[in-house]
Amino acid sequence: MLIDGNDEKNFLLSIVVPVYNVQKYLDRCMDSLLNQNIENYEIILVDDGATDNSGLICDKYSQEYFNVKVIHKKNEGLGLTRNVGIDNSKGQYIMFVDSDDYIEKNCLFGLYQYVKKNNSDVCFFHRAKYLKNGVVKESQEIFDSKCNTNELIGLCLGEPLKKDLFEIGPAWKAIYNRKFLQEKNIKFKSEREILSEDYIFSAEVCAKANVICFYDKTIYYYCDNEQSLTNSYRSDRYKKAVVLYKEMHKIAEKYKLTNNEILRMDNNFLINMLVCFKHISLSSGMNKRNKLSEIKKICKDEDVNGVLLKITYADSLSLKILKKLMLKTNSRMIYILMRLRYH
Repeated sequence: MLIDGNDEKNFLLSIVVPVYNVQKYLDRCMDSLLNQNIENYEIILVDDGATDNSGLICDKYSQEYFNVKVIHKKNEGLGLTRNVGIDNSKGQYIMFVDSDDYIEKNCLFGLYQYVKKNNSDVCFFHRAKYLKNGVVKESQEIFDSKCNTNELIGLCLGEPLKKDLFEIGPAWKAIYNRKFLQEKNIKFKSEREILSEDYIFSAEVCAKANVICFYDKTIYYYCDNEQSLTNSYRSDRYKKAVVLYKEMHKIAEKYKLTNNEILRMDNNFLINMLVCFKHISLSSGMNKRNKLSEIKKICKDEDVNGVLLKITYADSLSLKILKKLMLKTNSRMIYILMRLRYH
């Protein structure tokens, strides 16, 4: 999907911002993107069929700032919306910022200089977390530039383990050379087919990049938003978790990852199952009987069981227990544990 624009613009950086029902947070995000110390950059707001006032807020910014471009489209989900942003970008480099998050003010010039100096295909940076109580939890990451390509691919395949020094899975945690993404034809998969499409995207980036570097400063602020997709109950989540695991398994086989490099893949599947059961237990739209029935359905699913039997690693005692309870289809005990943990 392309829109008309001035093709003669030679932007240094394109910031792609998917927008969907975030009227509460969009001004905070845009304030951080507009208060920067770099010239000649563009902000691409991709309205993914928002049903609140988000689209109108986007239009207001595009009318006020020459470097803000708005694309309105039908709802397709985060991954495909980011792809529209990529297709319409003109910058030498691309960043992705979720519209309910924000970035450090006056940080982009230093970041751009660093990636330009290193001729990076991708450059990862630190992130902090903005908690619900307004407290900012700073990153404790330590980048290890000695990691080889396969180790980096493995780091992309799921949430960090306790032993991991840093995280590189989320797409918003890096800046990318646009020409590199286009020449390698690296795009996002649809979130309607797969969970956590970022992991597959980031793994493909690391596998195909010639120059990967690390910028030792905090750029991104991830915000704890209870209404986000990550925290919303979806009855098909467990099926998408299976698809994600299978896609990760294909990557592991393609690049001949070692058992040590695929630990996150196993652990991440159990985390996704835990999240499924958490959302079921917290759901206000089901009574206890229906919740137990839903948990049992997931435990007895043939594809879920097929993955569970392959998994050899869990990073915590609670996930090890969860795996055993699932294989025994002990839905009642799973429900009790979720109630004790999250209520």
